[in-house]
Amino acid sequence: VLLEDVEGALWKQWMFEVEGFRIARTAVPPLDRLVVAVDPAVTTTDTADLTAFTVAGRSYPLEQMYGDRRPRGYVLHAEQDRHTPTAAMRRAAALYHEHQADCVVIEANNGGDYLPALLTEVDPTVPCRVVHATRGKRARAAPVAMLYEQSRISHAGPPRTFAVLEEQMTTYVGASEAEEKSPDLLDSCVWALTDLFLDASVPGPPSQPTDGRLTGRR
Repeated sequence: VLLEDVEGALWKQWMFEVEGFRIARTAVPPLDRLVVAVDPAVTTTDTADLTAFTVAGRSYPLEQMYGDRRPRGYVLHAEQDRHTPTAAMRRAAALYHEHQADCVVIEANNGGDYLPALLTEVDPTVPCRVVHATRGKRARAAPVAMLYEQSRISHAGPPRTFAVLEEQMTTYVGASEAEEKSPDLLDSCVWALTDLFLDASVPGPPSQPTDGRLTGRR
């Protein structure tokens, strides 16, 4: 348990304590878009980084609340483990089907450009988007941290599901890799929410938010 904020960290403890941040999965509204984001490990040795997966969705309010019609984000699942590339793509495909996602978002830096083809080989029914990091981790994470600061993101489900993710968020300060372990789960969450909120090439709000195809998706 962190008793005080880490100096330089983008996420603060109060962001996880505001009303409406922690909700039950059953309280998630119909989502217009949902993605599975993968931050893959470069190697599979015993000391390699972990492969991380985050499932997150976006919903547009059907009614104005205090005049705010901005979309809200819901992080539904977060996990990390040591996988071979094939096992990682199988897990991504499984999460895609389990959560009825729209696509899998894969970071393809550091030699990971073959992963989309591997995902297609593992399960050709799973669409994917490939993203490349053009900025450092902290620079990528800052706009996502602002969404949390604006209380526009909720974590939906048991708190233990997000314990590691939230620890990485509140302790990562953007130091060099020699000084600070790579926050793999944070990275996958950043990719997911960037795809949903910050990437101009991704579809925007639905023209009819009450589209029946969205009913019941959690």
